[in-house]
Amino acid sequence: MIKKMKEKDINLVVFVRDYPIGMAGTKRVHNFLEYLNRQNININVISLRSQIRQPSLKGVYKGIQYIAVGNELKMKLSKTPSLISYYFRGLSSISSLRKKGYKNIVYNSGGISIENLLFILWAKIIGYKIILAIEEDYTYFKDNIKLISRFKFWTVRKLDFFNSRLAEAIVVISHHLKEKYINLKSKTVILIPVTAKLNFNQQKNTFNTPLQIIYAGSFADKDGVKDIIEGFMAFNKEFPASNLILTGDSEQKKYYQEKYEDEKSIVFRGFVQDDEFYNLIRDADVLCMCRTESGFANSGFPFKLGEYLATGNPVICTKVSDVQYYLDEKDAFLIEPGKPALIYESLVEIIKNPAAAREKGLNGMKKCQMYFSPEHNGAKLFNLICSLLST
Repeated sequence: MIKKMKEKDINLVVFVRDYPIGMAGTKRVHNFLEYLNRQNININVISLRSQIRQPSLKGVYKGIQYIAVGNELKMKLSKTPSLISYYFRGLSSISSLRKKGYKNIVYNSGGISIENLLFILWAKIIGYKIILAIEEDYTYFKDNIKLISRFKFWTVRKLDFFNSRLAEAIVVISHHLKEKYINLKSKTVILIPVTAKLNFNQQKNTFNTPLQIIYAGSFADKDGVKDIIEGFMAFNKEFPASNLILTGDSEQKKYYQEKYEDEKSIVFRGFVQDDEFYNLIRDADVLCMCRTESGFANSGFPFKLGEYLATGNPVICTKVSDVQYYLDEKDAFLIEPGKPALIYESLVEIIKNPAAAREKGLNGMKKCQMYFSPEHNGAKLFNLICSLLST
């Protein structure tokens, strides 16, 4: 049962990379904050070194005040003066947002790294309670990325023990992470799955021509983009009236875009703004979440899966992480990871049996409502925040 609080009781400051525009982590924060904002909590967001151009460096988004510190600032030696200024501005913002007479709480989107350690330590020193939202296990991270990013993720691994020591509570997204941080003797560990708002097109009852198949993500190795493209190309030879549309932006995307630039049925859309993205997946025909069989893929949980299920469209999904904890064969086209032939077979089954595919999509949407509701999962976070008031 949710404890009723007065507005003066809780002052929540959220640390997140990108805000208000961002990708999966940002959208998870949006869904939580929309719920928490209705619970009379005082909320501010600090966006720390966002690499996405934001509409404003300070403002109000859906009733939540935010400030962007170090927007588009690169971690380079040549930027040392700007980086020093960035840390001073970040520390100053944390201090100024602390409210006397309130229970001051920091919700940090992600674990501790060399980049945010100073901010989290300072918040702890001046009296904030710390909640860390950990959604990946970088022990398993193997992607070939830029040197500075590799260094950052190396620090995430080395500083992992700090998560349990500094946080009053850790919010995780998978059973793997829950077990990990319980074993590390964290004070409180709570599993809150992904969140997704229903995004169903009631008017749509036939497939598009050409058939629209969607992948959305960062093109990371764990996403299985290679398998999706390979499975699609086999399908496209038999059913040429079909397009694979890939959204998202990263260094890895450039590799795929160059490799398949001559394939007219493979469309790279790049980063898509939220309104356009949600319309795109709502009005598409098939959505692909085909993570690989890897420690990194199995340790987290795909945020996009919740958004896909929320459309009621057929979803092709690999059996990784906690997927089978929430879904069965009636809810999605569940396949073994790393097998493009199964993606091809699922697409053929969908095109040949559209009514059955539609039924699976609708069953998946019901599971989304059951497990991934922003209201239900927002209430879990609110109850956790309330539990810290007496600590």
